[in-house]
Amino acid sequence: MLICNHCNTKNLDIAKFCKECGNSDLYDPQAEEKLEQERRKQEELRRLEEEKRKIAQEEREKSLKQRKEFISKHKSKIIISMVSFFLIASLSIYQYFYGGKYSRVYINKLEGKCHYDDASSCKMLQTIYKEKCDDGDGKACFAGIFVSGDLIRVKIDGQWSFLDKNGEFAIEPKFDYVWSFGEGLVAVKLNGKYGFIDKSGKIVIESKFDSGGHFSEGLAGVKLNGKWGFIDKNGEFVIKPNFDDAWYFREGLAKVGLNGKYGLIDKSGKIVIKPKFNAVWGFSEGLAAVELNGKWGFIDKNGEFVIEPKFDDTRSFWEGLAGVKLNGKWGFMDKNGKIVIEPKFDGVGNFSEGLARVELNGKYGFIDKNGEFAIKPKFDDAWNFNEGLAGVKLNGKYGFIDKNGEFVIKPNFDDAWYFREGLAKVGLNGKYGFIDKSGKIVIEPIFDDIDY
Repeated sequence: MLICNHCNTKNLDIAKFCKECGNSDLYDPQAEEKLEQERRKQEELRRLEEEKRKIAQEEREKSLKQRKEFISKHKSKIIISMVSFFLIASLSIYQYFYGGKYSRVYINKLEGKCHYDDASSCKMLQTIYKEKCDDGDGKACFAGIFVSGDLIRVKIDGQWSFLDKNGEFAIEPKFDYVWSFGEGLVAVKLNGKYGFIDKSGKIVIESKFDSGGHFSEGLAGVKLNGKWGFIDKNGEFVIKPNFDDAWYFREGLAKVGLNGKYGLIDKSGKIVIKPKFNAVWGFSEGLAAVELNGKWGFIDKNGEFVIEPKFDDTRSFWEGLAGVKLNGKWGFMDKNGKIVIEPKFDGVGNFSEGLARVELNGKYGFIDKNGEFAIKPKFDDAWNFNEGLAGVKLNGKYGFIDKNGEFVIKPNFDDAWYFREGLAKVGLNGKYGFIDKSGKIVIEPIFDDIDY
């Protein structure tokens, strides 16, 4: 069973895209562990490190002896050089901490405020980190993800935790599973129960729920005694657990399930749209896809059909268009229900940055909003474009292309995800790390899994 990292929907093991939202970011929570392999790898790394340490020690001793001989011979010249160096270094340090466009003192202040969810400070930090990231500073790329709201979720030795902006563990890896941060809190599973922690790892809401989602619009869905409800950030039920299923709030409404049917509630728990649909997707751009009697259409927030249910399947609206399936083929329609790109594809993703991923005859390419191929289908797999690049698979390996279809990062990876804040997750030899937009490995692939 694969779970969508975007909307938490369960999918079949063979699924490439989420049946709920069309996102391709799926993960298997029951993937086999590779503990023994990791231990052997770590032992080998320690052995190599010890050898390097011994060699380095020998080099240091040799270098020290040479320096002593040199100093004895050139003592007066060295004193003059040291004074000059001290003056230059002092000026550089002052510039680093107090001068320049973005001084270290200024950045430290912003980081402190951002840690306590000061929105303006976080926004300014994102601007600074993006500028530094674009200039090739890999650490700034990583820090950009941190201030955008999430720590990085990683799995190592069978346990989940989070990395901070420096690539170090922010919280001790001890959880059976963790969700992504939402509004400063995250659901974590420990000893079979779910609770919530903050970014320091402090338990804010004790582990007592059977399941839990992430906070959105101030509320989080939780399961207790077989039923779902919604809690606030104090852990108090705002909406009592009366539902068979529940999703997160989006645009003021949340999808809920009752007796095998789905509808929507508002934040008071009032049923706004009665559970009568076989399936409901969350609202996107003011409309929600629903299934009724085997056909898909779109409703508004009053539950009225804006586009009648006549499609075999559909995606949500993104950038004004939604993928729709008719007679076994996929195309796109606008918000008036007009088909603007004829159904002729075997599969489609959502539009992102003006292009949509499409599948034709087992190969993937990208089309524009006129339905014309911007990049012809020649890849074995593909992600949507994000930050100007898209991950694609060719001849068994993943790399990244630009919007001209040219490889910016050569296909050298076993797996790859999308770019976010200047970094992308990649897989090598069963482990995961991060690269920047030059293809340079910023965080070594040593983790069993990474989510972001």
